[in-house]
Amino acid sequence: MSVPATPKRPGRGWYAVATVMAVVATAILVLLGVWIGRAVAGYSVTPFDDGSSTTVTIGDRGVAIWVSPQDTPISCLARDVDTGESTLDAGSASKVTITDGGLSWSRVGIVKGEPGSKHLVQCEATGGEVLGYADNPRIGRYVLFGVVGGVLALVTGIAAFVIVLVVAIKRNRKPRPA
Repeated sequence: MSVPATPKRPGRGWYAVATVMAVVATAILVLLGVWIGRAVAGYSVTPFDDGSSTTVTIGDRGVAIWVSPQDTPISCLARDVDTGESTLDAGSASKVTITDGGLSWSRVGIVKGEPGSKHLVQCEATGGEVLGYADNPRIGRYVLFGVVGGVLALVTGIAAFVIVLVVAIKRNRKPRPA
């Protein structure tokens, strides 16, 4: 008569592996939250000096032109101060919106040019709106990293849970009588 072999139980070390994975998933979410939160909280719109026109200096990613109240129809034009070239990639108020200083802003367009170049922005105001400018936000970058990081954290967290579940079940299983 042969004695059935008892299956080997997984060691407690697997709990440590699952714990490390859960900590990594949590750290990813916290780091993403802090990084995106700082970017959103640190974004502010500077109102135009005289209400309907201003001169802006281009940084490394262009300057966004904003209008408040949100979705106000407005037309703007931007020209490079040195060359006179039209530099505004614009339309009417877009779907990109933010809230800053108690105002809801819609992006009108983006002034593009060489870093350090100066551009005169003029808008046809209909009265009552506030115009402003700020560095163009890198929304796509934050969405991409947020989605990729969130999925990575989710998969890591689920894997940690599955490891704990499987190890707990296998460690507590009693051998079946023969």
